[in-house]
Amino acid sequence: MDAVQPFSLTQTYRELAELRATLKSHDEAAKQQTATLTADIAARQAIVNQSEAGLDAEKIALAKTVIFVRGEYAKAGEERASAKADAIRQLATGEPIRQTYGDLWLVAFGTKNYDRWSGQRCDCTYGMGPSHGYICFQIGLHSDVRKRDPKALTEAETEAAIYYLTHLDRIQEADAAAKLEVA
Repeated sequence: MDAVQPFSLTQTYRELAELRATLKSHDEAAKQQTATLTADIAARQAIVNQSEAGLDAEKIALAKTVIFVRGEYAKAGEERASAKADAIRQLATGEPIRQTYGDLWLVAFGTKNYDRWSGQRCDCTYGMGPSHGYICFQIGLHSDVRKRDPKALTEAETEAAIYYLTHLDRIQEADAAAKLEVA
């Protein structure tokens, strides 16, 4: 006759805790992998969508290393065009729009929502925000670009950034469509 294995409640609880921890770790890793794959698919689909829309994916990729755009241009309010136009003008000329609070190397150009106003022009020092309301749209230079000495872009970077801002509506539409296709 086989010997009966002793029943250990302590061992059972220990194994139960270990199994739950392993399952939790597995679920977290799976969620992270899903998020990574979803983002990678959306990025590739955005390139396809941009190409189908007749946009230059290489210029867009280069521009994204130089400038950032936060928020949807289509929902950024009435004064969004002035923020975009000022950014393009400074990129094209290399000259600040206004001294201090009009220099893309020192402030990001954008719009904010506040109370019943939507899309009011609001240029903020990098890392700061408005005293009232919240930024809904913003164009700026990445921090590593702003740290350059001398404060200048290459000709290719300038062309790419201006191209990006000129075609911002279509680029954001292609990117949004890519995210929808993945979901």
